[in-house]
Amino acid sequence: MYCMGRGTAQPGNDMKPIRLTLWMSQFCGWHEQFKAGTLGVDLLSIYLQARSDLNALLVMAQGLDIRANNGGRQAVRIARAVPVEFDLDSGKVSSLTQDLSTSGLCAILGDAPAIGTVFGFRLKLGRDIPPIDGQCRVVAKIPMQGSVRMAVTFVALSKEGLGHIETLVIDAACSEI
Repeated sequence: MYCMGRGTAQPGNDMKPIRLTLWMSQFCGWHEQFKAGTLGVDLLSIYLQARSDLNALLVMAQGLDIRANNGGRQAVRIARAVPVEFDLDSGKVSSLTQDLSTSGLCAILGDAPAIGTVFGFRLKLGRDIPPIDGQCRVVAKIPMQGSVRMAVTFVALSKEGLGHIETLVIDAACSEI
């Protein structure tokens, strides 16, 4: 892997080789500092750019298309069982996510609303994080034996909620190295 640092590749710029494992180790150290609130202000913009770069790399690794405006998924999916509550017309329904990304989630329900239906949800990421409230839209329903795998995309999610989900995705990546 080669790292240009800041800026864009241009003739004459020196590219420095860096091992991906070294880059990931350094990034995951920054990530832990970011979560603890101890990441220095001088590293914040570098960390956020590296976080964006890692997301793009993971999207490509999942065989997804990161080009904007192509209609494809542009967010990394992680397999995590996170408690979620949906506000359906029939009442509140609790489940666990099958997978989760910054753009949506999948969960198994006894029954699911029609594709296109919009409703509220609450994600419960942990004791130290307040529940994340938002709105989602059903984009797919896959029948299973006696249940339905429902895929939703987020249509309303706070910036803070999105940040918590991004952190969970990065936690999953860092736990694998």
